[in-house]
Amino acid sequence: MKSLKSINLGMLLVVILLIAAGCCTEHEQRIAGLQNQYNDLSIQNRDLRTQFAQVKTHETELLSQLDAKDLQLASRNEEIRRINTALAQKTPAAHEIERSAGGWDIGKFADRITVGSDILFPSGRANLTPKGKRTLSKIVRDLQNAYQNLPVRVYGFTDSDPIKRTKKLWKDNLDLSANRAMAVTRYLIDKGIDPDKIETVSMGPTRFIATNNTRSNKAKNRRVEIVVIKK
Repeated sequence: MKSLKSINLGMLLVVILLIAAGCCTEHEQRIAGLQNQYNDLSIQNRDLRTQFAQVKTHETELLSQLDAKDLQLASRNEEIRRINTALAQKTPAAHEIERSAGGWDIGKFADRITVGSDILFPSGRANLTPKGKRTLSKIVRDLQNAYQNLPVRVYGFTDSDPIKRTKKLWKDNLDLSANRAMAVTRYLIDKGIDPDKIETVSMGPTRFIATNNTRSNKAKNRRVEIVVIKK
């Protein structure tokens, strides 16, 4: 009986040792799994840090390029301002231009008369005002008397401000200046000027005669020029 108890006790000890060994193996496996996860996360963390450093470097490069473009833009704006100023300064003063009694600027090869668009048209429009028609009627008399049968060019100009209030009517300033020049041309033809002698030109926001920095200067740039070719 005592021998049987010894055997049972021995078997029990063996079972306990096996269970303990199994538990140790399970913990070791779990620890190993966690260690692998830690290693994977460490690698991912390192890769993310590398990517972040690359992004920061790229961001720095982009900011440097942006600063360089801003400097170029500022330089171009300053260049445009200098050119506009130079053009305005090169425009002959009133007392330096030979003018006829009718307001024509007399030149060697062509005579020119300039009428402000603010006189000829409502703001942002291309339909002639009553005052504009009266002004053009005087010009028609000059064309029929002093410049009979000579070629005529009608130039339309605008200032540099983009179209806002009437943008549904016109694509841009070039479009507006074209329609204004055509309105003047049509009026001259209606009053008897030979259509074969007239050329209509849209200039848009170009050939400024004053810098576009004040309302009065912008008004000077908004104009229609009628030029008679003498030679």
